[in-house]
Amino acid sequence: MIATHVLLAVLFAALLHAAWNAAVKAQSDPLIGMAWMSVASGVAAGLAVPFTGVPVAAAWPYLLVSTAIHTIYNLLLAMAYRHGDFSRVYPIARGGAPLMVTFVSLVFLREELGDLALIAIGLILLAILGVAWRRTTFEATDDRSLLYAGLTACSICAYTIADGLGGRAAGDPIAYAVWLFFLDAWPTIGVVLWLRRGRFLQAPGRGIAQSLTGGLLSMLAYAIVIWAMVHAPVAVVAALRESSILFGALIGLFVLRERPGRVRIAAMVLLAAAVALLRLA
Repeated sequence: MIATHVLLAVLFAALLHAAWNAAVKAQSDPLIGMAWMSVASGVAAGLAVPFTGVPVAAAWPYLLVSTAIHTIYNLLLAMAYRHGDFSRVYPIARGGAPLMVTFVSLVFLREELGDLALIAIGLILLAILGVAWRRTTFEATDDRSLLYAGLTACSICAYTIADGLGGRAAGDPIAYAVWLFFLDAWPTIGVVLWLRRGRFLQAPGRGIAQSLTGGLLSMLAYAIVIWAMVHAPVAVVAALRESSILFGALIGLFVLRERPGRVRIAAMVLLAAAVALLRLA
């Protein structure tokens, strides 16, 4: 049984995760928004580094690999939001990742899946088709968003596995997470500075403020989840975390003023439930 305060904390973390993604989507250029987010998270993590100590040598290969994957993830996510609606990209990226992690576990790690997990996988596939469905050719999105969202899900799968192994090797998940946030900020900033050159510093002040806030929210959401996993079963926390898909639907509808239609809204609800079922299974 999960305590009420832990339950509320994980739901809050899910809301924060959806909120920082929406902050990226809201920028006129999501790539620049993602870079300013990295500035905030990199500086904040850098201030915390002296208090966490240096991870053991065994953790560093995972940190370096995960840093490279996170850089790719940041760029793919920004491109997905540049070409597609938030209510289309966010659920596919979030919902597709655990599906891919399960596939890797099944094929490469030779893990066995029960009937409940297989049912959940089928529901996830059905729900993703519903989310990807486009009502009309005039919807403010294009099919490149599906490609970028799918690749984003692949990168989430990759860094999830790398960080899972790295956190175990480090023996201290907090220190590992702080160093990861510190390390993965700067490659993203460097790539965006090269791609956007002079436009990085010319971003609107309001957009910069939103992005900096988003970077801090991303760190807070991650810290809450790590704390919750100490006080509640990991599977339950992971399942509750997928409520971020539902929060994303609400943010897309009421904050970003998107009109995803009944099919996509229903698919997002089904996706959140199916992913939670898969986590629990």
